[in-house]
Amino acid sequence: MNIRLVLGLGFSVLGLLLYVVGIATTAWLSTAGVEQGLWQLCVLVPARACAWYDISTLGAFDHACRFFALVGALLLIPGVVLGILYAVKQGFTDKVYMKKTAGGLIIAAGACGFLTAAIYTGYLQANTVGAVPYGYSFYLTWVQTLFTVGGGVVCLTA
Repeated sequence: MNIRLVLGLGFSVLGLLLYVVGIATTAWLSTAGVEQGLWQLCVLVPARACAWYDISTLGAFDHACRFFALVGALLLIPGVVLGILYAVKQGFTDKVYMKKTAGGLIIAAGACGFLTAAIYTGYLQANTVGAVPYGYSFYLTWVQTLFTVGGGVVCLTA
């Protein structure tokens, strides 16, 4: 088995886990007692209470972040699955297009995650006075970019 392909797929699976946790959790912004994510707002004190955003009241940057987050997830999942199928069937078939398609999907998904975090960062930095209290979900989305793009490149070159 090709060790570089396995390494690339390992990075991609780790990137997938970081991506899903990053976009699904509510800690994109985290202040004392309040967490804000892409999908809902949670008040933590005195007890955790969360409410979904009303889509009609969201701004364009929220819609752009949500769009790229969903497109990235929809690209990353089949990319990782296709890469794993290629790795498992490598001894039986030598269909290089599977490997290249998987690598391309994984890289594109990482780019979508990057765009999600970049749009969010740019908007908040431009419209917030002082330091922005980013939470762990935000940082996970940035870190997943390294793993998914890196894993996709390794898959392509394996």
